[in-house]
Amino acid sequence: MNWGHKIIIVFVVFAAGILTLVIKSMRTRIDMVTPDYYSEELKYQQVIDGKENAGRLSAPVSISQEDTGVLISFPPELRSRPVTGKLTFYRPSDSGKDILIPLQPDVQGQQFIDKGLFIRGQYKVKVAWTMNNLPYYQEQLININ
Repeated sequence: MNWGHKIIIVFVVFAAGILTLVIKSMRTRIDMVTPDYYSEELKYQQVIDGKENAGRLSAPVSISQEDTGVLISFPPELRSRPVTGKLTFYRPSDSGKDILIPLQPDVQGQQFIDKGLFIRGQYKVKVAWTMNNLPYYQEQLININ
């Protein structure tokens, strides 16, 4: 085997490696956080205001995983007032598995979401609500087992 054969082997291995990378990159799904990303970015000031307002509450919204689901508990000042909003369970790895639920806390200020809606993995829980015409917003990571 002379040096000419070695150069051809190196070239073929390099070309096969590049071809493998191209095929792998073409099969990888790339999901944007939201389809209308740019219009959502313009509304981001509301998220900043919501985080500031949520920081002024006596306690943050508690998100805990129970045996049969996820429990969302609100601080005492939210229990006696009407609250409208939404819960978004954002799945970073696959936007097709995101879950959007309307915010409907019970009299004790809790909302329970059945574990059957989820698949195992990490979710970013985004809680956005309005109370007294003020926006509130909180995010927390949770791993569903």
